[in-house]
Amino acid sequence: MSVMDVSFIGDGSHAKRIKNILKNLEFDFNYIKHDREVAIQEQINVMNSDVIFILSPNHTHIDYLRQLSDSYKGYVYCEKPVINNFQDIEIFSLLDFKRFFFGFNLRYSEFTKFIEVTKAKYDVGSLVNINVHMSYPFSIKDHYKNSWKSDSNKSPSGVVENLAIHYIDLAITLLGPPKKVNINLTNVNRTGSADDTAAITLIHKNGSSSQIFTSYATLAKEGIYFAFERGDISYDGSNLHTYFPRETFNSQGLSIRPPIVSKKEIESELLYSESLLNCVDYFFKTAANKKLFSHELFKGSKISTLAMFGKVDANIS
Repeated sequence: MSVMDVSFIGDGSHAKRIKNILKNLEFDFNYIKHDREVAIQEQINVMNSDVIFILSPNHTHIDYLRQLSDSYKGYVYCEKPVINNFQDIEIFSLLDFKRFFFGFNLRYSEFTKFIEVTKAKYDVGSLVNINVHMSYPFSIKDHYKNSWKSDSNKSPSGVVENLAIHYIDLAITLLGPPKKVNINLTNVNRTGSADDTAAITLIHKNGSSSQIFTSYATLAKEGIYFAFERGDISYDGSNLHTYFPRETFNSQGLSIRPPIVSKKEIESELLYSESLLNCVDYFFKTAANKKLFSHELFKGSKISTLAMFGKVDANIS
């Protein structure tokens, strides 16, 4: 396989994570330097590169995507959220879904794998509800105060576009498109102008539902509960547990908590890093082998982006 030219737009902590991932993939590549002071279309080496990663702050994505939508012929990995201003939603109609990929990495996480294995082994039925609580007091730190994430001009959706978007996309991946989305945003700590706490409810078109609470203000807590028809899966930040069967009773015939029939230990940081590795690996293998991304993958990214703004697409079934 030939050496691939790779360019990075953005040089923050997330760019460093992805560069470290690339070092461990079985590909040969050259880094092509990007100059943020010069328009991409004027940087011949960048425009001729095989792959471009957009890993800059959220509010800058749209400008880079517009520049690349017209004349760039390589593959693009754009970090989520795709955009953070609803007025820019038209960008999806300008991008070639076969070559533009968005980094919704929880699609490739242990959550989806564990659920798949559980459903194959136990008759838990359909997934009917997802309940998420993800919080940590990032907003009390100086780094947050000085970050674009605390500035409503640069991060208008606050914690929704920076944290909740992960779980919005996971819920849509597992339960399908929503027919209604409600978002309640508030700024609890008032460290910056961006909202640091959000409660989100999605009613999905198949009748299921999901509730997502995310906060940069409240104490550290990680929990996800997946409720199936005849069993449940829980995650507490360290362990995935399957509870089954539903028909579990005590000696008086009263329903009690079913036993744990399967489990997996995985700390949240490892779960996240593995999902990111899987996501980048999938993207890079597709690009290296000159294959194409599916329209379904692209459509899912648009649905999740719309939901981040509390919007739905009535034309998507």
